[in-house]
Amino acid sequence: MPSKVYNNVEGHRVIDNERVAEDVTSVSLPTIEHPTSTISSSGMAMDVDMPNTTHLNAMEFSVSHNNGVNCKYLASPGKHFIETRIVRQRYAVAAGEIEHESVKFRITGVHKSTEKGNIETGNPFGSTDKYSVLRYEEEINGEVTTIIDAMAGVIKFNGVDYTNQIENLLN
Repeated sequence: MPSKVYNNVEGHRVIDNERVAEDVTSVSLPTIEHPTSTISSSGMAMDVDMPNTTHLNAMEFSVSHNNGVNCKYLASPGKHFIETRIVRQRYAVAAGEIEHESVKFRITGVHKSTEKGNIETGNPFGSTDKYSVLRYEEEINGEVTTIIDAMAGVIKFNGVDYTNQIENLLN
């Protein structure tokens, strides 16, 4: 019987081009979405959007912050190498155990916009910087679980290279 596990973010750090950005309030990770083709045929009860597992739609991610130390660099034009490090507390309900794990997101992106935020008395003056994703990598406890590299043509989940499957069939 599978046991329930609850994960809570205990702390995070954002590093942009080897500079720690302070007072980052949130990071919005990209949506990983496959393009689809609609299949419509007589006799089918409904249309089906069939995903293409060897390609992905363009991805975007963003960093929201209160203009802390080194945050001004997040809005610099050009390429950014951003690593988000997270400590996640795990609570296994069945065992009643609490443990911690490391999660890292490494994203190479090109800055595309800055939302300068709202000015409100008594609140921090924050901004949100958005980036177009070139490469995305996710690591949990030292194991890389996801690699998506647009320029190298790689889509890899849990050790399976989905782009390589097509190349192997073409040989």
